[in-house]
Amino acid sequence: MFYRLRDGLYHCSVGASVIFLDVIENRYFAVPSAGVEAFRRLVLSNGEDFPGADVALSPLIQKGYLVQSSDPYTAFPTTRTYPATTDQESSGQSPLHLPTFLLALSWEFIISWRLRRCALSSVIEMSSRISRDNVWSNEIRTLRIQRAVTAFAHTGFIFGRTDRCLPRSLAMYSLCRSLGVSIQCVIGVRSNPFAAHAWAQDEDRILNDSVEEVGHYSPILVLS
Repeated sequence: MFYRLRDGLYHCSVGASVIFLDVIENRYFAVPSAGVEAFRRLVLSNGEDFPGADVALSPLIQKGYLVQSSDPYTAFPTTRTYPATTDQESSGQSPLHLPTFLLALSWEFIISWRLRRCALSSVIEMSSRISRDNVWSNEIRTLRIQRAVTAFAHTGFIFGRTDRCLPRSLAMYSLCRSLGVSIQCVIGVRSNPFAAHAWAQDEDRILNDSVEEVGHYSPILVLS
């Protein structure tokens, strides 16, 4: 028998803790300390049951966080992203492009509105379903990303700059997809003390934060 995380649940091992992100219930929580090692063993075995697992992991099983599965290959999907080595601050910004700025404002308003009223899972689904015709020219791709970065650097004058990492990063992710450019939106966590953060990333380059800041967080969810 195998176990897997129920839909809408993501996990990350940070130090001595295992942290969950529930995008349906819009909350983070930690695995009880007594079950951390058992859960990590379950992940390493791709969800395969082992003697004593039902007892050690009973709080997670009883609450429906772990469900039975017949497919070990989708039990605990991993978050994949490039290690960040550079950021936009070191690359500079392009001149403000008014059409892109107006689109950035629209996307940040839409994402902010939906985050206040809907489950994070709904917002992610909406953004991930944005159809796009991929840009194959590196020159055009780079230009559109630079314009998006500059645009969102200016939306802070209207929406503010405090506690905006998630809506702004999701908005940049959505805008770039609509422009035919694939980037990543990364949600990361840390423990002791717990904190969560979000940023936009293109391969190994951070687009709306610094390498130093995101280095304090471990990715728990990556949208590509």
